[in-house]
Amino acid sequence: MIILNKRIFIVLIVITSSCSSVDSFRQAYKNFLPSSDESYIVQPGDSIWSIAIKFNVDTDHLIKNNFLEDPYIIYPNQKLTISNSKEKNLAFQEINTIKWHHPLGDRSQAAVKDNLWLVFRKPKGTPIHSIHSGKVVVSGPDIPGYGNLVMISHPDGYLSLYAHCEKILVQTGDFVDKGSMIAQLGNSEAAYPMLKFQLRKNGKPLQAEKVRLFF
Repeated sequence: MIILNKRIFIVLIVITSSCSSVDSFRQAYKNFLPSSDESYIVQPGDSIWSIAIKFNVDTDHLIKNNFLEDPYIIYPNQKLTISNSKEKNLAFQEINTIKWHHPLGDRSQAAVKDNLWLVFRKPKGTPIHSIHSGKVVVSGPDIPGYGNLVMISHPDGYLSLYAHCEKILVQTGDFVDKGSMIAQLGNSEAAYPMLKFQLRKNGKPLQAEKVRLFF
């Protein structure tokens, strides 16, 4: 027992000597622990998509981890497992290989907000286009705070969000082509007419400043 304790003590000394601070030692220790899953209790008004956005997780993982079946109905007070796995996001290495369509059909000036959204200020009624082909998974005011929202699932784990629309021209379940008109710009749940756009990869939002370079 004494020999074992000495070995553990030596290992701790080696680890702490390689860490620049107590915080870095704690982080190193956490990295040796197996990844854990956290749980979430469904609240009234929640959906699979709103929860995925809230926790920045991939909806497919959320569905599989909780053995949900189409149409993926969840209920208040239901306990869901939220995946905590730390996967490397290689999105920036592959995003530049895809030919995206600009969501407003041109190279409109955009302001970056919170580093994760592109905000386009254009007149009400301006056409909004799908940046790539895919399936519409949300169409309407389903997620509080985003107004009339269109969310499209694209190949290779990409997901595009178009918030605060005035009029939506597609329905959940529709398949759309790249460049298809999907909605009109508006100010639903917004202070002024805008398109608030976000691109996600495997559930994780990509930095807006980098996303705008590929339109």
